[in-house]
Amino acid sequence: MSSPTFANGTSDDLGNTSTINKTSFYICQDYNEYLQCDLTKNEFVGFSIGSTSEEITPITRDPNYVDGVNSKAVEFRDRYRDFIEISNNDAYKSDVFSISFWVKKIDAPIQSEPFAHVVSHTTFNQREGWFFNTNSAQEQAIRFGLTTNTGNEPIMSKPLQISNSSFTNIAATFNGSEIQLYRNGSLFDSIVYNGTYAPTQNLPVHIAIASFCSECNKFQGVVDDVRFYNRSLTSTEVSQLYINNNNYTFNGNESLPISSELVGHWTFDSTLNDSSINENNGQMLTMVSSMASSPDGRIFISEKNTGNIRILQNDTLLERPFAVINDSNVNWETGLLGLAIDPEFESNHFVYLYYSSTDIDDDPINRVVRFTEKDNQAYNMTVILDNIPSSRAFHAGGALAFGSDSLLYIGVGDSRNPNAPQNESSWAGKILRINKDGTIPRDNPFPYSPVYTMGHRNIFGIAFNEKAGIGIFTENGDKLYDEVNIIKEGGNYGFPTIQLENQHWKVSNTTIDIKPLRAFHNTIAPTQAIYYASDHFPYLKDTFLFGTYTGDIYSIEINNKTRELSSEINPHNDPESIVFEQHVQLENYPFESVVGLTQTPNGDIYYGGYHVHKLISIDVDNPQPILFPLRLEYPDRIIVDDVFAEIQKYVIVDIQNTDTQKQNDAQLNVSNSFSQLKIKIPKTLLSQVGNINTTVVSSTGDESTYNIRDYILEATSPRDNELSIPIPNNSTTVTIRIDGQNL
Repeated sequence: MSSPTFANGTSDDLGNTSTINKTSFYICQDYNEYLQCDLTKNEFVGFSIGSTSEEITPITRDPNYVDGVNSKAVEFRDRYRDFIEISNNDAYKSDVFSISFWVKKIDAPIQSEPFAHVVSHTTFNQREGWFFNTNSAQEQAIRFGLTTNTGNEPIMSKPLQISNSSFTNIAATFNGSEIQLYRNGSLFDSIVYNGTYAPTQNLPVHIAIASFCSECNKFQGVVDDVRFYNRSLTSTEVSQLYINNNNYTFNGNESLPISSELVGHWTFDSTLNDSSINENNGQMLTMVSSMASSPDGRIFISEKNTGNIRILQNDTLLERPFAVINDSNVNWETGLLGLAIDPEFESNHFVYLYYSSTDIDDDPINRVVRFTEKDNQAYNMTVILDNIPSSRAFHAGGALAFGSDSLLYIGVGDSRNPNAPQNESSWAGKILRINKDGTIPRDNPFPYSPVYTMGHRNIFGIAFNEKAGIGIFTENGDKLYDEVNIIKEGGNYGFPTIQLENQHWKVSNTTIDIKPLRAFHNTIAPTQAIYYASDHFPYLKDTFLFGTYTGDIYSIEINNKTRELSSEINPHNDPESIVFEQHVQLENYPFESVVGLTQTPNGDIYYGGYHVHKLISIDVDNPQPILFPLRLEYPDRIIVDDVFAEIQKYVIVDIQNTDTQKQNDAQLNVSNSFSQLKIKIPKTLLSQVGNINTTVVSSTGDESTYNIRDYILEATSPRDNELSIPIPNNSTTVTIRIDGQNL
């Protein structure tokens, strides 16, 4: 299509051009399936790097035993996220097998996930193994799934109803060509298997959660007497299993499965031991919530659900807990939460804990307590801050850290109260700052109040670079836009009325709120944060590290010297900016969240979810680019609405012209004039520039699409291409598409 009449000049024929006086930086992040481009504070790059880790110890607890079929059974509540793990065994890798267990559902409250795994031994891609899952959150009927390694969907049985008042016996047999599912000893479903079966090779068996993921497909119910056989049982044998567990007597003629074929048997009669010939005992795993290292190298660990604080010493988890909290209120995001070690621990031995509890009226609260450590035991528990707002289940916050001023900073969630974060008199949705004894510092920004910052949703990490005087906190969004922020005295971070939930901060067109240092479009759920200053991992030295619920460690280098920032940033955000971002891929399998994170005095990095792991190495020789920065320069009359990109294919920029009203009022003669959009594109995103295409809507509503041939390639370097593109001034909206060469 030929150029429209209002855009037939050249880039040198600028007419009433506007001076370039605005700069915006966009970061395009590679999310594997697509690229997401968002306005950011400044220009920086980011890479993904591999790593290796060593599992140091599981974090285990005693199960909640309840009445079972004959003796005891194990109860699972999805809000606690605890599950049983059984190590893989060659005996479970048979091409034919049978599985039997008893189950009873819990239907109040409703299970949180529809397709929860009851007993699971399958891979993430579901090409190996088998699983039992529920068909919905409310009904909780059980289906048996058998995978096929051809890449097809698993072959699933019909849903089998279970009860909330009595136990149901479920057994599945597989002889290589047929699946049979039994309910209470009677055949329920039979399916011809036409796939190619492969047993699960490298994953444990999980009960009450998916075997490939410690956070996925959480089951709520009661499970009893789990059995694995390395052959396909007959219908008579399955019937006898059901009768036997119901304490019926045998007449002596029935043939029961012999013990050598019973390769796994967990009775759950107040034990997780395996009574089969393999003696492959199970263990109930529970979640770490925080980790803190003392100057002598011990690591203090808070267990979210048990009330225990444990000590890891010389990579051994001490059997006796450091402390036991008996009044902890445990739910989805409540329980034992943050830990901190006093900066003067070597002389005072103080350890601090943030945990959830209830007050005398049984209303939920959080509190901060202090212990004195002696010989790995806690003494003199002292409440230093009480009645911190909380909800029954969510947004309790819990981050604790000492600042360079030796004062204690406390991250408090909004307690699911939308009015609290912007209310100065409420402690919810705030960072609090107190003295070690719980008193209020005289220089706090709000007189006689521990409130230091406001406008927060939920904070799990606080860390300080003491030398530079920089503090950060990690903040969880809802479905979109988790954040890393700089701590500013008296700062308002905008949630929920200024910076809106699930929207980018650019919608906040005010100077009231502090914009985030970094906003992540897709959920990463950032957790505990530290500042790493050791030479042990030189590549990470002098960076902030934080864990994520999505299972990685992020490293961010922050500069507090003045750098060029996006024009949309308010002056009170200066001068901190990101220099470099790295994603340390941990690749733990089964997947495990990184909830706790700490460093020892010698620079070792430990992290934990349901196990404590030690970072062994990082692959600094093969960094993979995942963040692609774009720099855009333009005049005041232009607003950049959005940026889109696909690696080595295109960059698209959507623009508005704010002088439209002046054009309509004939106050501005722009009929044959242009403004310039300057854009710097990294070659990792677009190595060569081919065609540049634009769609323009004029002030009269006419729409035209044409190629721009008179753009200027202003500069090129080994890293970037810099373009200057003419924008017709008598347009209302312009979409520019920059294609890679030969596309």
